[in-house]
Amino acid sequence: MEETAQIFEKLPIINFSLLHRDSVIKQIHEACQNFGFFHVINHGIPDSVLEEALNVNSMFFDMPMAMKKELLSDDVQKPARFSKIQVGCHEDRMLSRDFLKLYAHPLHHFLNLWPSNPLNYREKMGMYATEVRKLGIELFGAIMESLNLSPTHLKRNFEHGAQLVGINSYPSGSDVKAGTSAHTDHSIITILLQSSPGLHILDRSDGAWKSVGKIKGSLEVFVGDHLEVISNGLYKSVMHRVLPSSNNGSRLSIANFHSLGMDDIVEPATELVDEEHPKRYKGSSLRDFLEHLSSKDTTPFIQTIKI
Repeated sequence: MEETAQIFEKLPIINFSLLHRDSVIKQIHEACQNFGFFHVINHGIPDSVLEEALNVNSMFFDMPMAMKKELLSDDVQKPARFSKIQVGCHEDRMLSRDFLKLYAHPLHHFLNLWPSNPLNYREKMGMYATEVRKLGIELFGAIMESLNLSPTHLKRNFEHGAQLVGINSYPSGSDVKAGTSAHTDHSIITILLQSSPGLHILDRSDGAWKSVGKIKGSLEVFVGDHLEVISNGLYKSVMHRVLPSSNNGSRLSIANFHSLGMDDIVEPATELVDEEHPKRYKGSSLRDFLEHLSSKDTTPFIQTIKI
């Protein structure tokens, strides 16, 4: 019997067209501090770009394995890889998904490593990744401003930083349950596009898992571990999982993980550290996280860098 989760009805909705108004910066602060999550609407990315990104990835996952096997790999540091993942457990059933990871910045460095089939894959996903990166840079500046930091704080580092795209396919009708176990993202921010509901986040107010409804045309923004570090713990990375309902058929999601450069050390902003708020995290890089992931250590990486 499928678990049904209560809908999280009061999650913040940020109107991107009003981004630099003081009231919206305050909304972002409250969203990051209280939920680690918000929807963003009127973000300027055309619906057609979103739909084509979902469609071309659906076509990729529907292809026979023989056409995807050249990308098949379990090497987490490989810049383009496909894998079939069974990890975690829910209601005594393994959680399963098909996964495609692509490095996306600088785009011209990695585009030729992306899938060559479907034939328009690189064109459609390249356009989507480029548009989401622009959005991410704008949101990052607003989030820094919401911490009472300069909107240019780490801006250059962020603009030259890493963008990883994770595409997940959750097929329906599988012998194992489609889904992803509870985790936080090791990014500064994650921007998510989803084809249908299935995302759950942990409500900090009561410790209950709640389902995130899908708003037409919206994108979802997550606080990641490295934003928790920059904020010295004022903002917490959001615990989330995916448990699609079989009633909605197959589910597809495209997550853009935005971080600083692979070897850039991320530490709490000095402006947010004082006697009352001592430094709570050691410096770490995205490469440190990937090496931790490769080690198969099950300790959440954020726990390993807490002071």
